[in-house]
Amino acid sequence: MNISIHIVASLLLFGFIFLTLKLPKTPERYRDHAMLLATAIALLWAIHPLQTQSVTYIVQRYESLMGMCFLLSLFCFVKGFTSKYRAAWYLGSVIACAASAMCKEVAVVIPLVVLWYDRAFLAESWRELFRDRWLVYVGLFASWLILAQVAMVPIENHNKHGTVLVHEVDFTGDQPIRTVVGPREYLYSQAHAIPFYLQLTVLPMGQSLDHGWRATYSLAEAIWPGVIVVAALGLTIWCVFRAPRWSFVGASFFLILAPTSSILPIQDIVFEHRMYLPLASLLTLIVFGIYEGLRRTEPEQPSSSSHLSASQALVVVLAVLVIVYGGVSIARNEVYRDDESMWRDVLAKNPSNPRAYHGIAHAYVMQGDWAKAIPYLEKTIELHPEYPFKGGYANTFLNGAKKSIELGDVDMALKLLDLTIKMNPQDSEAYFLMAKLIQHQNPRQSIALLHLAIDRDPQNEEAQQLLKRLTQ
Repeated sequence: MNISIHIVASLLLFGFIFLTLKLPKTPERYRDHAMLLATAIALLWAIHPLQTQSVTYIVQRYESLMGMCFLLSLFCFVKGFTSKYRAAWYLGSVIACAASAMCKEVAVVIPLVVLWYDRAFLAESWRELFRDRWLVYVGLFASWLILAQVAMVPIENHNKHGTVLVHEVDFTGDQPIRTVVGPREYLYSQAHAIPFYLQLTVLPMGQSLDHGWRATYSLAEAIWPGVIVVAALGLTIWCVFRAPRWSFVGASFFLILAPTSSILPIQDIVFEHRMYLPLASLLTLIVFGIYEGLRRTEPEQPSSSSHLSASQALVVVLAVLVIVYGGVSIARNEVYRDDESMWRDVLAKNPSNPRAYHGIAHAYVMQGDWAKAIPYLEKTIELHPEYPFKGGYANTFLNGAKKSIELGDVDMALKLLDLTIKMNPQDSEAYFLMAKLIQHQNPRQSIALLHLAIDRDPQNEEAQQLLKRLTQ
């Protein structure tokens, strides 16, 4: 399913770029090679290693599905401008926009991206734009009503899912130190994140499912990488006045990244799937840059028939890039073969990432190998005692302890109960089971555990009965 969605999205990207290059405003040198240029961009986008998280990691399907509908909206819009069935295509653009909005909040920028594209490539003036297509924009901006539901989500849910109310916790001292990551700190952090995305686009090395970056809290730390971001923004603004069509490439990159990589705090500073659509803008610049470079080195009158034209040379360069990027993508996909290999790759690149240890432990739990899972859970708790997903795993390990008791493996049961209590100190049943297991070897400790069980749940009758029997 994920691959099918990505293939359709790639074809839509090809169609959108091809139709754009065939527009009357496009320079003739691009119109003549529209097929080649559109193929180069769409193919590189389809096989680029940065796409593996969106396509191969199943839970990121909402990213690729949003991207497919996003591109469908753009394709239908430009097709509506060039087709005699304008109303049908424009309606398709509006419907696709709404579908994208129901997939992910990033779709909030579709009307803005379409508006920028319209003014840069289609309309001669703002008056013409709104006069001829105002109804289309009413439909596109109506998608914001779908996304307005986010405002009605209780603030507790935002906190639970790591958005808006974001904080980092440092456990290196005696007491955990909580630091709020507000809009300013998140903006500083994106000054590092966006150049990192640019680096991964050109040189996809160091990819990870979970980079585990911590926030940046001072302007001094953000200023140097921020120069790259500010320069790119400045160039986009300059293009608005001097090269409007090129301004769309920069604007689409920043607009699509804006919901996740600007000032709205999100628990994770960097995630590769956020580059699913913005990658197309960067690859457009790369492909056109290579083509222009090759064209300018091409002699006006080739001295021999063996001399490659700019388009032929671009095919050669494209073939090399496809082999390189495709090979890296194949290797990267091997990491996603199973949970354990995926999280071991994360651990190799960030040995202090608690989610990596937790992920490996989860893989062993799913295999029923409790002995191998325990050290990784203990390391998770050591690095992050308040790990957000620990509550669910407390129940998992409690059930594992019960199964171990049934099998007569007391030592394993005690280890699992100890982990259960560490992950959920309010679990009355875990205290009771541990007390029951050690009542003969260590009655005093058993009594202490029973008091803890009753403190957590005064209605725990089994604990009360055992305590009464041990204290008689």
